[in-house]
Amino acid sequence: MEKDESAIVHKPYENIWVLKTDDMIENLTWWWWWWIFFIKDPANPGRTKQFMILWSTKYTKDIKVMDMKWSLKQLPTLDDGVMKFNGMTAAWWYDGKKMYDPLLLRQMDFEVRHDGDTGELKPLLEGTDYRFFGGPDKYTVNIKDDKNDFHFEMTPWNEYMQEHRFNERQYTKKFSYNILKIYGMKMKGTIDGQPVEGTAYEQRVTVNAPAPTWYWGIAHAEDGSYFEYFNPFFGPQIFRTTAKPTSALDWGDIRLSRNMRFYHHPTKTLFLFEKKSIKIKHRIENGLPIFFVSARDKEKEIKIKIKAYTRAYWRFQQPRRYGMKSILYYNEYPSEVVEFEFRKMDGSLTVQRKDLGHVGCNIEHSWGKLI
Repeated sequence: MEKDESAIVHKPYENIWVLKTDDMIENLTWWWWWWIFFIKDPANPGRTKQFMILWSTKYTKDIKVMDMKWSLKQLPTLDDGVMKFNGMTAAWWYDGKKMYDPLLLRQMDFEVRHDGDTGELKPLLEGTDYRFFGGPDKYTVNIKDDKNDFHFEMTPWNEYMQEHRFNERQYTKKFSYNILKIYGMKMKGTIDGQPVEGTAYEQRVTVNAPAPTWYWGIAHAEDGSYFEYFNPFFGPQIFRTTAKPTSALDWGDIRLSRNMRFYHHPTKTLFLFEKKSIKIKHRIENGLPIFFVSARDKEKEIKIKIKAYTRAYWRFQQPRRYGMKSILYYNEYPSEVVEFEFRKMDGSLTVQRKDLGHVGCNIEHSWGKLI
């Protein structure tokens, strides 16, 4: 029986420009738009230069991001069809040799306008242009001020990658989240006037819950393929309060969920793995993680080795609650996919690292808590 599309009720915040604001929770609710760019680096063919930008606000009296204290001035509010709020713009940049972390960390006011699925997120700060604007046919991100000149234009890649996917989950009557993702778009742009190209990934997120700890990774392959894994977890790592890459508390993870997908573009096939079959392990070498991700079921198997080559992190701290420190370290690692093997058990398809071509990859590992 065909699904009756006319019966589907779409929510306003399924639109990339609209935030869910009807059930905010003080100290917990957090909103952000997030782009990461994988930029080809001719000097390092196995790696990418990477740029991340985040526009964000939080329903909390005050929070420290790195060493900067931000105090809430205006929650997201509609004013004659324009959404206005106060928040922060943050970015890091890895130029192939050096990590600039943070490249940008500034508080400012924002306005968001849209007409259908075309819109603009406009930070209001004199002498700067930190805008995100456009629609599914072309999005643009600018990071321009007296020190920086980045311009990125994102256009459709392939049908699977460029789809705007919305998902939400209600954990309890009180706690929930929603997310809108674009797995991948082609990118062309300029950095300091010099042309660059690569790919980009986008998220717009609302979290109405304590921020969990997690492992996450994504990769864009030159042939149009993609893989992603995600594992939020609970355990001793919530008590970590320093930036050190290793800790005596790095054990005993209780996995809240696990998911993994591999989209193989040459055959236009999506392979999903059951959560029980997914294994995510890592070790630290020279201060940076190496992740081993694998999954297997009756029909297929995948094995991946990912090695980080630099690190960026954000330290978030809210006032102490319930007698506990409220600190979260959000670590992002530009990484190289050094080993990759996928096979169907019937022998009909095998994909190895060399088949993917150039790959851009970023992995995340967070620890601590915000409560």
